[in-house]
Amino acid sequence: MWPWEHVFFAYVLFSLYVHGRHRRRPTDPAVVALAVGAVLPDLIDKPLAWQFGLFETGYAVAHSVFVVVPVLFGVALLARRRGSETLTVAFTVGYLLHLVGDVLPASLSGRTLDLSPVLWPISNRLPIDAGGTFAESTGTLLVRYLTQLLTLDLTLVVGLQLGSILFGTALWLLDGLPGLAVFTAPIQRLRKV
Repeated sequence: MWPWEHVFFAYVLFSLYVHGRHRRRPTDPAVVALAVGAVLPDLIDKPLAWQFGLFETGYAVAHSVFVVVPVLFGVALLARRRGSETLTVAFTVGYLLHLVGDVLPASLSGRTLDLSPVLWPISNRLPIDAGGTFAESTGTLLVRYLTQLLTLDLTLVVGLQLGSILFGTALWLLDGLPGLAVFTAPIQRLRKV
């Protein structure tokens, strides 16, 4: 999944949960925390693999349930002591749904449960042959993805990705664009000065 797909995939499930449990839309800070959690594994592992060569693949330490679960548990304990549980829950949900969002496409494309994206170092996911630096690898993969879309090569994986974007965008709009105000409010204040 691409970063925006991870964010929308997490947003759909988080928003439905918040609506169902609390009968309201998600708050601005919670959506920002969710989005950060939803992209953080790739912001850590992809550059470490593609730019610095520390790992064979972009699914390593930040994707590993052996590392992530204890770290998130520790973060939750600290948050509980400080009384900031709401944002921690949103961040944790985003992070864990990122991992689910990586397992789903791997499993759909192989038509069997594939946990390799989240089992580093026990199971290494096959490296993606994108070649080059972080920017070159990202560009190569983006061109492949856009080619799939433009040639209407709509696999189950692409369907999941597009569904996340479309349904996530619609739900985000219906919810009133939560999270956006965190970024636009400072700009609005500057305009008033």
